[in-house]
Amino acid sequence: MYLPGAGGGGEGDLAELAAGLDFPVSFEPVRYPGWQRSMAEGFSAEILLEELAAEIERKVPSGPIRIMGMSIGGHLGYTIALRLQAKGREIAGLCVVDSFMIESSKATAGWQGRALAQGMDLLRKGRYMTFARFIRSKAWRGLLRLGGKPLLSLVGRVSGSGGMNTLLARDAMADQELSMRLLIVHLAPWLKELDCEPVPLIAPVALLRTKVSARDDLSWMRRCPYVSIYEVPGTHETLFEAENIGEMRKAFGAAAMEFSRAGAAALETPA
Repeated sequence: MYLPGAGGGGEGDLAELAAGLDFPVSFEPVRYPGWQRSMAEGFSAEILLEELAAEIERKVPSGPIRIMGMSIGGHLGYTIALRLQAKGREIAGLCVVDSFMIESSKATAGWQGRALAQGMDLLRKGRYMTFARFIRSKAWRGLLRLGGKPLLSLVGRVSGSGGMNTLLARDAMADQELSMRLLIVHLAPWLKELDCEPVPLIAPVALLRTKVSARDDLSWMRRCPYVSIYEVPGTHETLFEAENIGEMRKAFGAAAMEFSRAGAAALETPA
């Protein structure tokens, strides 16, 4: 089961990752709710977690469950794994990909420099269509951040209008950025409190992370006593780029083999 980053997607990257492995693997994506659901009265982080856990149980009605979470999906995967384990389900592995700690829904420090570097890298590689999509994405994201809660409240008031739905239906990028923004707004307070008294997940866990995210290793070790940490090259945005996919694949393959060994050892252990 695959829990993506807040922006969703990533299936193409995972297909590329799986293509070069020495063993078969498939990723079943779990979809996050769109902006309409996030704006529904009473919607909360708790309801989101319940719905995601229920979807995973529906897709894997019996047997062991393996979860892979990218970015914010890693935090969700950890919490959902705890909930499923408490219900008696076997968590055969949790693979967390560059899930750094999030303390608020505001942009992290230095985001302008990272965005500039990412845009320049796309131009150097001649990926002009990708660069154009990148600029549109950042423009919508900047507008939603600048508008803050007043803008989101306005969107909520007019969300039932046909014009609003038509506008976002015509612009998939705007729809995606609004959905992502609302998701983070709901989850940020929950994420801030998640590590106040972290519950240990007793299951095999692999953390694949960039060098920058090493600062959060201790938090993940508190959450997951049996975590194995693999450092991969690149940045949060370039993990699956051609120059980094090989090392990413190697780390994922090592983690998958570790999960398999843990499962085999569990079968050999007397009840």
